[in-house]
Amino acid sequence: MKWLTTRLSLGTKFALAIIGVIILAMSSSLMALYWTREIAESLHSMATDTLPSLEAAEELEIALLEQRGLVSSYILDGGEPEWLDRLEDKKKRFDEEYATAWRYASAENERDILTRLGAVYKDYIGMRDQVVKLYKAGETELAASTLVHEVNAVFEKAFGLCEDYIAKIQRGVDQDQLAADQKTRRATWVVGICVGLTAGLGLVLAWMFFAAVLLPLRAMIADAREFSGAQAENGAFPTDELRTVGAHLRLLMDDVADTRSHLEASRNRLLSAEKLATVGKLAASVAHEMRNPLTAVKMWLFSIRSAVAGDRELDHKLEIISDEILRLESIIRNFLEFSRPPALRLERRQIADLVSKTLDLFRPRIEGRGLRLSYADPGELPPVVADPEQIRQVLGNLLDNATEATPEGGQIDVTTTAERDRDGRPWVVTRIRDTGHGMPEDVGRRIFEPFFTTKDEGTGLGLCIAAQIVARHNGRLVLESSSEQGTTLALWIPTAEAEGDEQNLRG
Repeated sequence: MKWLTTRLSLGTKFALAIIGVIILAMSSSLMALYWTREIAESLHSMATDTLPSLEAAEELEIALLEQRGLVSSYILDGGEPEWLDRLEDKKKRFDEEYATAWRYASAENERDILTRLGAVYKDYIGMRDQVVKLYKAGETELAASTLVHEVNAVFEKAFGLCEDYIAKIQRGVDQDQLAADQKTRRATWVVGICVGLTAGLGLVLAWMFFAAVLLPLRAMIADAREFSGAQAENGAFPTDELRTVGAHLRLLMDDVADTRSHLEASRNRLLSAEKLATVGKLAASVAHEMRNPLTAVKMWLFSIRSAVAGDRELDHKLEIISDEILRLESIIRNFLEFSRPPALRLERRQIADLVSKTLDLFRPRIEGRGLRLSYADPGELPPVVADPEQIRQVLGNLLDNATEATPEGGQIDVTTTAERDRDGRPWVVTRIRDTGHGMPEDVGRRIFEPFFTTKDEGTGLGLCIAAQIVARHNGRLVLESSSEQGTTLALWIPTAEAEGDEQNLRG
């Protein structure tokens, strides 16, 4: 025995003790469980089968008795139809109670009695209807004689079957009750023995728990406190040993979670830095390929404007083209400096003016695709401190995405409002909503990531650059909703008041 206690591990010792307790408890309790189940089945059978069947039998007998005398009353009352109506109602009730009795009948002899009762009741109905016909035909004496001698005899037979059915069920109830009483007495002895055995084994197991688990656990907690010097959230650990261990484990898990979070953030920063390095190489190639064609286009445009100097309308259109070429060059510069964003040229401006100018440029393209453009002048709004060109770049990117996402016949709604966030900070919010088919949730979570795109062509930098621009304005670009009815993106820019007014103007 000493060898066993010194060589066996704590887990093995406790496992053997628990297995011993389980085996003894199960052995002593199986008989109690058996009798308990037997009693429960008897009571359940009585509650669900026998008693409802007895109640149904009694209701069936009552329904039969309620029909007695109605035909006699009909004849004595001179053929008053009301008695036949009442007879019909009672017949329906009997049919319902008969169906209920069949539903609860479980024994073969019960179903046999019900079958015979159904046949006798059918004869009773037929003879009763015959009496009514004789009375209506004017044969009153024959009808009365048939009712007294034949119909009543059949009724008494049906009533006797009801009594037999009730007596049969009552005997079953008495037998079930007697069996339940006997099982209860046996179960009482078995349960008493089980309680004694369980109490003794429980004391042994409690001693093992204190000696082999609780006391060593307390010593371990004391060592953990002395070693780690950890503090609980409320300044004190609970007195419950297991809860104390749980508190130490939670502190350890918090440390692990923080470490993992820092590692994940570092990994994301490394991935972002790697992507930004790729952007530099891609930007150099794109700039080299686009700058020379753009320079040639500008030269030819200058030549054309000189040649048509007298045509004011055409000159205005060429001027718009020239502005767009300049904006395209500005976008290329932003693309080149994605990893080194250019300095903001901040001014006090009205967002509504920037939105209106951007819509003037995009309206022909939007309407040319068979789309409707909706924008209402918001009136005077608080000014913002913003770089006009970069904000127009953001708006253009959002309008371009909305145009591509909206099928022909759809609509693009643009609104600009003054709002306050939960902290009461004032903002100017521009929302662009399309009536496209929306985007999946996993796509919506990644639309602002660099190089993420669902288009066959494109670098996936549009929304990423736009989000960076807005963030440098101390604002935010938010995907507010996306469903089968459309997508809404919101551009939040703090007002000049929120930005500290003129103090934020930088050259």
